[in-house]
Amino acid sequence: MRGEVVNLGAGERTEDAPLLQVGQLVQLIAARLRDEFAAVRVEGEIADFSHYRGRHMYFKLKDEDALIQCAMFATANRRLMFKPADGQRVIATGQVQAYTPRSSYQLIVSDMRETGVGKLLQQFEALKRQLREEGLFDEERKRAIPLLPNRIGLVSSRESAAARDVVTVLHNRFPALPVVLYHTQVQGVGAAEQVVAALRAAAEQKACDLVILARGGGDLEDLATFNDEHLARFIAAFPIALISGVGHETDYTIADFVADRRAATPSQAAEIATPDAADWLRRVERGRSSIEQATASLLSGRGGSLNQLSGRLTRAGPPARLMQCGQRLDELHDRLRSAAVRLPRPAAQTLATLRTRLLAGSPLTVAGRHRTRLEWLVPRLGSAAQNLLAVSSRRVDVARSALRGLGPQNTLNRGYAIVTGPEGQVLTDASQADPGSDIQARLARGILHARVRKKKDSD
Repeated sequence: MRGEVVNLGAGERTEDAPLLQVGQLVQLIAARLRDEFAAVRVEGEIADFSHYRGRHMYFKLKDEDALIQCAMFATANRRLMFKPADGQRVIATGQVQAYTPRSSYQLIVSDMRETGVGKLLQQFEALKRQLREEGLFDEERKRAIPLLPNRIGLVSSRESAAARDVVTVLHNRFPALPVVLYHTQVQGVGAAEQVVAALRAAAEQKACDLVILARGGGDLEDLATFNDEHLARFIAAFPIALISGVGHETDYTIADFVADRRAATPSQAAEIATPDAADWLRRVERGRSSIEQATASLLSGRGGSLNQLSGRLTRAGPPARLMQCGQRLDELHDRLRSAAVRLPRPAAQTLATLRTRLLAGSPLTVAGRHRTRLEWLVPRLGSAAQNLLAVSSRRVDVARSALRGLGPQNTLNRGYAIVTGPEGQVLTDASQADPGSDIQARLARGILHARVRKKKDSD
């Protein structure tokens, strides 16, 4: 039996109201919604927009006072002339319907038109343009992320899933790396000031050489803390390398643009901040094996070369060569003695003559003669140099005297003058100066300024 809604007037007893089952009550509410809100137009700002598998669209419409869940099915949204996104302000036309399994209601949108960009999105874009023009997004001013930091600072809420994700990834990738948590509120009134205070504490303590700023995803309003201008400027001037891991892959904040590195998620920020210890150990092990193989190969090759050189040294080394030379010397000595015994007297005289000539032309004798001549030449060379300098000095003095006699100053001393025109040119002819022009006469001492009264050319 279908129940009915009965309005009880003042003084009426509730026992007289019909008894309804939960499903009946929900059905009555759904019917009333269909009847009362069969066609409505609602203006608001889009939030939490999603396009499920490219078909149905789900989002919220909100203003300063409230929000309502909305759905726009594929048959309706394919006629849209724009691409909906968070922060857009729109007018949605549709019907309010109840979703009975959850006893909730939503606006089934049949048409939607843009009315302009939402206030938050407008502020976001304006601040983004301003800071970009000031150069705060430039890559040149950003710090490099250390390959292996000594300690990582985490600025986030200790109760947040983002903080837990960061700590978990850091521990899995590099367990020995210490992490310092700087707790802060990441959403709501005063959150931006708390984030600044947490960053300031990290900078003042100087306990970390890398900082991760982490927060989970959300709509533009949820992430408003990280679009704060004061926070953005503080991050830009932050003295420690900073990774921004705010939101999900599609979320962008002003903090992302001014940070030294942006990560798509908090977990990715932890991956960027640390090397994979297991991977490093594998690389070290591969390097150790390569070094051992290369060392063994090198030692084997050098060992063979050493054996070859040792054999050659034994056969051709100094002891063996000395022994060969000694044998050759004994052989030559015997041959020389035998030849001397067989030489006739004239040949012996020739040999004595040759020996005398050889001694006279030996390097020691020649060097002695040259040394004697050199000792004789050195004092004479010094005297000759002194005489040459004295003669040259006298010649310079004579030339200097002659030059002074021909110089302009000497000419001036004899009563002559150097006359120049108005532009400083030297006058050598009366035709170069006109009556009334100013001239200067340089004397031996001083300068006369004069004016030409008349001139007379030379005949």
